[in-house]
Amino acid sequence: MSKNSEKNIPRKAKGKRPQYFEDPAVDKLHLMLMAVMEELSVTRDRMDTIERLIEDKGLFKRNSIDNFKPTPEAEIERTQQRLQYISRVMRSIILDQDDSSDSSSELEFNEVVDIVSK
Repeated sequence: MSKNSEKNIPRKAKGKRPQYFEDPAVDKLHLMLMAVMEELSVTRDRMDTIERLIEDKGLFKRNSIDNFKPTPEAEIERTQQRLQYISRVMRSIILDQDDSSDSSSELEFNEVVDIVSK
């Protein structure tokens, strides 16, 4: 599936979201926790793969990772990735805040902070 065809897929399910706990806030926290668990699981798998490839290829020592200093360009890219991650984790709250907007677009950091701080 190409990136263009992925954009055509609706990112918001139709109908009311099922409620599992008495308090809707607990449901939102549960969804956020599940999103974090999913993200962390994938990250750990990828890091394990990277570290094993590094060892197998003898590219550099593992302590090089701890001593790495990113370039300003890398910092910008990391910030963008971090904001996308926050948007994925906070998705249930963001969708509830503005059902009428296009939820498939990524939010700016300030928008996420504004929503979470309410």
